[in-house]
Amino acid sequence: MVPKEEDDISQLSDEMADILYPGRRPRPFRMGIAFDAFDGPGYERAVELARRSPVYHESATGGERRHEAAFEAAGAATLRELFQIVGQRPGTDVLVDGKKAPYARELWLPLFWMFVREA
Repeated sequence: MVPKEEDDISQLSDEMADILYPGRRPRPFRMGIAFDAFDGPGYERAVELARRSPVYHESATGGERRHEAAFEAAGAATLRELFQIVGQRPGTDVLVDGKKAPYARELWLPLFWMFVREA
């Protein structure tokens, strides 16, 4: 007989653990940005900031490079700086806990900026 639940789920990705065992592995809430590569000022800085994310991911589809980065509350200042560079560019998506969400730019980001600590 196969047990209903595994004792050790550390080998599962966060997404798979959430599907198979909802709530068993607590994850931090993250806000993120996904943006396409672009030519011009700010690109190198944007990639540098994105790579500070603990879950940075870069992909290439059809020759187009896309960057995705998400930050916890402690990284809110980095996310804000990244958004200031790429936020108005076509193809930029704001992600709430890894997913597109209604009003992400208008509601979720300003709420997340409350965690920015000014120096």
